[in-house]
Amino acid sequence: MIKKILISVFLVMSLSANDLLNQKIENFIGTHSYLTHKNLINFIFKKEYQFTTVDGLNYQTILKTLKENGLLTLAFNAPKDIEVTFKINSNPTKSLKILKDTLKSLGYYYYFTKHTVYDGTESLTWTIKLKTEAAIDPLVLSNELFQHDFKVTNITKEENDKWVYELDTTNASLYDATYVSTNEKISFSKPLSPYFIKIDKASTIFIASKTLNSWLPYVVFYDEHLNILKVSKEEKVYRNLTLSIPENTRYIKITDLYTLFNIKRGLTVLIKE
Repeated sequence: MIKKILISVFLVMSLSANDLLNQKIENFIGTHSYLTHKNLINFIFKKEYQFTTVDGLNYQTILKTLKENGLLTLAFNAPKDIEVTFKINSNPTKSLKILKDTLKSLGYYYYFTKHTVYDGTESLTWTIKLKTEAAIDPLVLSNELFQHDFKVTNITKEENDKWVYELDTTNASLYDATYVSTNEKISFSKPLSPYFIKIDKASTIFIASKTLNSWLPYVVFYDEHLNILKVSKEEKVYRNLTLSIPENTRYIKITDLYTLFNIKRGLTVLIKE
């Protein structure tokens, strides 16, 4: 009897996983394409365990398989407006920075925020709108977010080319921040964006401006979740500057008060215990 029950439960779970997988494939590629290529889909996704995890679907594997078989169409006949919504469950400030930096790294500079909803605890919903010749590639975006320890829990394509990403950002990490160890001196070259460094426990930061710069310091100290702890800014040119580091500081942004051109020759940073 117990054996029969276990077999029945397994079959129900398998059917549920299979149904969910097929529903998501149809959602990504559209009903017409899904019905047209049903035999191909059944063949390439026959080993469904390869496309699922203990928590649900493996979206990166699904999307990769669809792309490799020419089933994921992202280009439009003409440029059009699309909406992308990101639902974040933790670390809202840090996660939002990572999302914006990731979009920029993928070449998406021009978009506007349609709305941002914060529930007052940890969850945040951010919706952007942009005009583009193709939808943002969900596989490329997912792979980039994975590099920052984002976990994709759901991706949904809605009508009128609206995409919704549900993300577990509990362990979100800023791997593009330059790590500077205590008592280590690092020389930074010409910046393309503000310098962003990551530190361990320390008490002082010494910053030296290189010859011929006209540096007006603007330094921001953040905790692990990118909450601002202190801002230091100066209205006059400095050759060097020593600042105390607030307790619980994990990240530091160093830039110029007005323009990166003022530090085009770079800066030297020393973190002291």
